[in-house]
Amino acid sequence: MDEATEDIRRLAADGAGLLAMIEALRDNEGFTLTPLRLLLVLDQAFGIPWTEARDLLVLLDPDLRPIGPAGDAEKRFTALLRRS
Repeated sequence: MDEATEDIRRLAADGAGLLAMIEALRDNEGFTLTPLRLLLVLDQAFGIPWTEARDLLVLLDPDLRPIGPAGDAEKRFTALLRRS
């Protein structure tokens, strides 16, 4: 989990959005991406509480792909980052 946490911190520092981070986690062979593990890594990497990050899941399907416009998920994630 530490490697995944560092990876998404690095991506965020480079300006990547939520969906790019999800894709990076999906491509990481040492990390099994699930909705709950996504919440855990967001908490560890950015201090976003699960109770707030779970709001992202309503914008994503079970495979963590956007249900509607991708920008909606990105905006919600950006707002969560600002509050954490």
